[in-house]
Amino acid sequence: MFHRSSSGPGHRGSQDGPTSRRRRHDAEANPLRRATDRTRSRWLLVFVLSCVLAVACGVEVGLTAMDNGLRAAAEQARHRHLVKATTIGETTRHIPTRANAATTTAPAQWQFPPASRHTSALPVPAGTPVGHTVALWVDDTGEAASPPRGRTELASDAVAAGAAGAGLITLAAAGVVFLRLRRVEARNLAQWERDWERVEPGWSGRLRPGREADDD
Repeated sequence: MFHRSSSGPGHRGSQDGPTSRRRRHDAEANPLRRATDRTRSRWLLVFVLSCVLAVACGVEVGLTAMDNGLRAAAEQARHRHLVKATTIGETTRHIPTRANAATTTAPAQWQFPPASRHTSALPVPAGTPVGHTVALWVDDTGEAASPPRGRTELASDAVAAGAAGAGLITLAAAGVVFLRLRRVEARNLAQWERDWERVEPGWSGRLRPGREADDD
């Protein structure tokens, strides 16, 4: 009669536990794996976790920047008004400087509030005729102002803020880990030097000065 060996899943699991523990013990007891190697692995793990934390913080910074930007843009939009200005003179081309490109302006008039008339030179396309209508953003007093910030611009700023935050955390973590790994490497090299001085005479077959060969 043949007896079936107890090789089912339950029996296999009972054998894997001691085997896995023995393998881990062998890895820890491996003479080639020094304490500095384990320290190096831990610091590399710290850097990986720092990168994950940096990404999470970057996302949070970006979302916060976007939320604050939307609120600020909504408040700004309450004090911005789009009016129509009418050109009242010929265009003038301005010579470009190192910082700015060439621009063309023309004198124009607009009213805002309705009882307040304003006149100023506005940027217009070259060749704009007199009497042409130009769209213009003004503030509550009727003075020319920048347009309200759009979602695309706000999103771009939020991404930049998040990337900067994540980058700063990553760079800081990289600097700390780099310095720690340099210290670990210095300790590792010093330990190898001491171990080599101890085993080299027997390994190479020669003796250090001051020692004599043992008689057989």
